[in-house]
Amino acid sequence: MHFSSALMREKVEAIRHAPGADHKNRIGILLSSPATPQTKTLTHTLWSLLNVLPCTRPHNVQRPHKHNSVALDLCISAKAGTCYTLMGRMIDEHGNIVDPVRCDWTSGSTFITPPGWWHSHHNEGDEDAWVLPIQD
Repeated sequence: MHFSSALMREKVEAIRHAPGADHKNRIGILLSSPATPQTKTLTHTLWSLLNVLPCTRPHNVQRPHKHNSVALDLCISAKAGTCYTLMGRMIDEHGNIVDPVRCDWTSGSTFITPPGWWHSHHNEGDEDAWVLPIQD
């Protein structure tokens, strides 16, 4: 399967500007295969989401969330020193990550989110950031 950068970004931008987008925690598209219509994933166990982390509120922060499987995140583009992920095993009563580990994004780099860890994504810069998480 082939997913062109231009088409993927066009689809993400359409979601970003659609009615109700201000209430979404993520702005992205699942990459899927016609062979897996029920799960809308690449295979029956592998999924990926092209995600933009805008530099504008309210989407410049993706609130803490967690996944049951490991995630390999490819930072496609991010302005140096402005985007990062906070990760930790627990959240407090206010939904904040307890004793977070900070992982700074740099264009072309990858980072791993361990299974079951809480994590949040942050963009404090003046340019949008793009990330491609892949999970099994």
